[in-house]
Amino acid sequence: MPVPFSPDEVRTYYETRVRGLNQTGGEWRGPCPVHHGKRDSFAVDSNTGQSYCHSQCARGWDMVGLERELTGADFVAARETIFQIVGRPGALSGYSSGPQIVAAYDYRDEGGLLRYQTVRFDPKDFKQRRPDGKDGWIWNLKGVRLLLYRLPALLASKTETVFICEGEKDVDALAELGLPVTCNPMGAGKWRNEYATTLQGRRVVVITDNDPPTDERGKPHFKGQKHAGAVAESLLRHGCEVRILKLPRCKDASEWLADGGTLEELQELLHGCRALTASDLTAWQARWSPAITGRIISDEWPETLPLHSELPPVEAFSEALLPVSFRSLIADVSERMQVPIDYPAVVMVLALAGVVNRRATIQPKDNDTSWIVVPNLWGGLIAPPGFMKSPVIQAATRPLHQLQAAYRREYQSSLAEHARAIEEWELSRSAWRDLSKAALKKGKPALERLPDPPSPPLLRRLIINDATFEAMHQTMSENPAGILVIRDELTGWWSQLDRAGREGDRAFCLQAWNGDTGHTIDRIGRGTIHVEACCMSMLGGIQPGRLRSYLAEALEDGPSNDGLIQRFQLLVWPDTEGSWKYVDRPPNTAAEERAAEVFRKLAAIDPANAIRFRFCPQAQELFVEWITELEVRVRGDELHPALVSLLSKYRKLMPALALLFELADRAVADKSGSLELCVSLEHTAQAAEWCGYLQSHTHRIYSCVTTPQMRAAQVLAEKIKSRKVGANGFFTHRDVYVKGWSGLDNPEAVKLAALVLLDAGWIREQDGEVKRVGGRPSNRYQVNPRIWR
Repeated sequence: MPVPFSPDEVRTYYETRVRGLNQTGGEWRGPCPVHHGKRDSFAVDSNTGQSYCHSQCARGWDMVGLERELTGADFVAARETIFQIVGRPGALSGYSSGPQIVAAYDYRDEGGLLRYQTVRFDPKDFKQRRPDGKDGWIWNLKGVRLLLYRLPALLASKTETVFICEGEKDVDALAELGLPVTCNPMGAGKWRNEYATTLQGRRVVVITDNDPPTDERGKPHFKGQKHAGAVAESLLRHGCEVRILKLPRCKDASEWLADGGTLEELQELLHGCRALTASDLTAWQARWSPAITGRIISDEWPETLPLHSELPPVEAFSEALLPVSFRSLIADVSERMQVPIDYPAVVMVLALAGVVNRRATIQPKDNDTSWIVVPNLWGGLIAPPGFMKSPVIQAATRPLHQLQAAYRREYQSSLAEHARAIEEWELSRSAWRDLSKAALKKGKPALERLPDPPSPPLLRRLIINDATFEAMHQTMSENPAGILVIRDELTGWWSQLDRAGREGDRAFCLQAWNGDTGHTIDRIGRGTIHVEACCMSMLGGIQPGRLRSYLAEALEDGPSNDGLIQRFQLLVWPDTEGSWKYVDRPPNTAAEERAAEVFRKLAAIDPANAIRFRFCPQAQELFVEWITELEVRVRGDELHPALVSLLSKYRKLMPALALLFELADRAVADKSGSLELCVSLEHTAQAAEWCGYLQSHTHRIYSCVTTPQMRAAQVLAEKIKSRKVGANGFFTHRDVYVKGWSGLDNPEAVKLAALVLLDAGWIREQDGEVKRVGGRPSNRYQVNPRIWR
């Protein structure tokens, strides 16, 4: 039975031990001193001293029980403390009391259903009971699945870090701070590995009880520290990042909070507490349990080796690589749109190539007149959706669109004049027929025939966005300088050319890249259309995912591996800055007009009288040195065939870029009519630098093809880390390839990727492979739990 106290003793005790209580009706109210609440959820009967927490604790105490809850003292010590506070002289003679239930802790399953309770008694003792289904209890846990305390709250928490205490009282105290916290049932020494499965892969802080070295009988103790080591070992085996935290000043978490511990202090303590390694844990266990000195975790994992970055590095772009005439405009577009300067730079160069095409050529060798380079180029921008590819293309090609619009207006005006001229010619032809008939009737010779009717005007074209193969051929026949094709999505165009029945289109495009190859189409009903030299420049945007998929298929041995993709030499995939700032200012109109003037002057060059350039003497020396180094690389055996095919086409790229840069700066300096048609050393050096810059992007773009095993390993590592495979710590080849992931869609590819991860310590082969009945063994791997930290 509870110890009786008078109302005056009750008042004296609560005024001393629990301050801040206020009279509310027939009871006192205030914040709960047990769980350190903030609301007035703690109620005290002012006559008996019986208290109850209507919030987190959800239980009540008599005065001795409350004193024990607050101090951790045993029954006799708590009673004597109260007697001293209220002024009662000594313990009551002959007083005795049986065990009393002072707390009951609910253990609920994942769905919130009560499965069992841990019951705390006074004097201190613990027992477990389970509902009997009839509002009663069965005092054992036979057949009951053991659970972590506060499991529903633990699973619902989105916080990655979980705290583990030794007992329920400490758990409830820390939970009041809003932390996800738990413990195993039945206290120290009762941890099970299945509890660690629930926490697999999470960050866990084990708060150890600071027990004395010996118990009351003088036997070696350190029970709390040993328990913390056992819990940490189990968690490490299940891929958790584990810390053992020793709170200062007090025995356990509830005492520490009662002593003034705060969430801020706890966070500071955690900041200085590093994650355990296997050797750290061994040292901990050896310190607190001499019997296991020298023990190591039997399945200790190595530190994982980093895999190569998914994207190889690329060179940063510099304004010095650009012709002076375009630098201001490109810097302006890059800043206003907050995109890498590489984007507008590459688009501008491709636009320049599209304007020049066959209007100018360069002879790379000093004496060999048979090698002439037409400076048409193909390229594009690689970026995920939403990274401003299309707006950059529109901004950089705006001068071309303005020039195209002027051509269209001129064409419309010419159409009207042509209609009038045709009408006059038809009248003249009618009169000629009448006069000729009259002359023949009189025996006189017919009149001299009229000239042919006026030819219809041709629409000058610079840009084509979407056209059939025949339409492009027709446009080229009317525009012998060549055309610039601008596509929003290049991989869509590539895929169209891969379809059966489009072989003619593909062959035509390959010829158009050369810039100097004729092409004739013969069609019944349309007659013969001949283009002396098909010439096409091209630019557009590409998404990285679609590019990888296309490359993996296009560069396999087959009809699609004909060098089409390698002709896109100005493909760039720059790194994007994480920072961004809001920019709102007018475009640099002076820079736009300068670029427009360059395009107008170059577009005015008659392709029938194309200008032929050569390198100046110093530039020629640089070119010889550069191409010698290129040929050595291409003819070696260190490069992947796809890169050999691409780099061999740099023979055209370098002189083409040098010519384009020379033409752009000449147009600004008004030297387009200069008799000295040679490319300077400055522009040749710029072109050589561009080739080096583009090669770094080439290695990034083709990395999925040149190192498919490494790429597949990177994809597999990413899937494991995100728990899309091997979430339970194990996986087989089949678990991976049935997903159909790119590069991992067959057993051999998975096997090769797994070999890379084995070497890097990410996985290891599992002993005792799972075997199918009548089938071959299925390779099974275990995942290094360190990767989930």
